[in-house]
Amino acid sequence: MRRSRVGMSGKDKGDAIGLPARERIGVSTLKGISVLFEDDIHDLACWALKMNEGKDKGNNSRSRHTVYGLAGIYSVAAHMSRDEIVHVLEDHGLPIEATIEHDEDAT
Repeated sequence: MRRSRVGMSGKDKGDAIGLPARERIGVSTLKGISVLFEDDIHDLACWALKMNEGKDKGNNSRSRHTVYGLAGIYSVAAHMSRDEIVHVLEDHGLPIEATIEHDEDAT
């Protein structure tokens, strides 16, 4: 059985020890954002979600990357500065601390 703190409001419920709730965005929100090639941010986010699911298989955790974390993955893969990627994401109005979810889990 998987444990989840995620509700239906687009924000998670935080943590039992008082951590603040995080905004959630659907992966399709990232379509049309490109750094080096068309939809590269969306493609990487889809890959990261699949990696999260594989990592979580068989245990009670649920891993998700934030927009900022996705920028970190991109920066390592592309040998670019994280700040460059963050700037592109912020220019598209993305909340940098939001978690990236499958679309059906973000609403």
